[in-house]
Amino acid sequence: MAYKRCRIMNLIIISILFVAFYSFYRIISDRVCYCPRAHDQSLSLPEESCQQIRNSIILTKLKNYNKTFLMEQINELQSCQWLVTGHALKAIRSELRACCNAGSNLLVTQANTHIGDYITYGTNRDKRIEVTENIHEMLPKVSPFPDKPFRRCSVVGNGGILLNSGCGSDIDQADFVFRFNLPPMNYAGDIGTKTDLVTANPSILHTSYSKLDEERKPFIDDLKAYKSALIVMPAFSFTSNVDVSFKVFHTLQDFESQQKVAYFHPDYLKNLALYWINKGLTARRLSSGLIIVSTALELCDEVTLYGFWPFSRGATGKPISHRYYDNKVPKPGFHSMPDEFFFYTQMHSKGILRLKIGTCY
Repeated sequence: MAYKRCRIMNLIIISILFVAFYSFYRIISDRVCYCPRAHDQSLSLPEESCQQIRNSIILTKLKNYNKTFLMEQINELQSCQWLVTGHALKAIRSELRACCNAGSNLLVTQANTHIGDYITYGTNRDKRIEVTENIHEMLPKVSPFPDKPFRRCSVVGNGGILLNSGCGSDIDQADFVFRFNLPPMNYAGDIGTKTDLVTANPSILHTSYSKLDEERKPFIDDLKAYKSALIVMPAFSFTSNVDVSFKVFHTLQDFESQQKVAYFHPDYLKNLALYWINKGLTARRLSSGLIIVSTALELCDEVTLYGFWPFSRGATGKPISHRYYDNKVPKPGFHSMPDEFFFYTQMHSKGILRLKIGTCY
């Protein structure tokens, strides 16, 4: 009898310990700390001040925000411990999957598009293209993204704020690295060397590679900097994008390149644009930056943005180049980078993603 009572007491104690441990685990997993490396001595603001800045950013409305003040606030937050807030990330991930589902629908694949289907162009909605057998063979059979999220992702913009940042090592520590528009890779200390997905705007094929009519070998040589990264293009955004985007496929095939090309699905881009319109964004078109950030929020448990800074002056007020490799400013009117940046600051403050500004040392 005493032995039986003892066993019961042991089971009760084990159950209590299990419940306590599980509760502690849930608290920790819902609010995970970004732990800076030992050499990062910038964290100096008290948590109370940090929370006041976060709340100020979160409560600010898009139509009322002051760019200079926002720049100052997000720069101050770099001196605060950043935390992933599990429930906030899960909430926006659930919204994005419900509206858009990047894991299945970001790219046109043989799984979501069949021979004889018609793809409606993203900006020319009155025009469409039939999926022939030849087009279907160009498409990946299924989505290249795994069902299980990547643990950590780096989304590397091309902003001039990356120059002399020393963030290369931090970027390369991620499990998956996104980049934009075939950027120069000869700044390893600032931008890293790893690439898993890189976008390519068809315009760069026109300006730098003669639409691949003549400059095919230089194009292939330049792609070697991205190793086996997937190249993603907006082939079906405009009717004028199709030919050069298909030439990329054939060029990679002809040269037996290790890279593959895939194409954004215009329905995904349309649904994502509606999602951000409902959040208050009024740009004519989403930038590739916001498209990929939205994708990363679905595919990654922890997202850090580097090189996202749409201002001509850096966080300290000094002039900086538009991009880390040149100072060519794009034509105005298509995107609203400062407004998109506003949403990044809010998501940083809510613990949904980390917006890295300044140096990484």
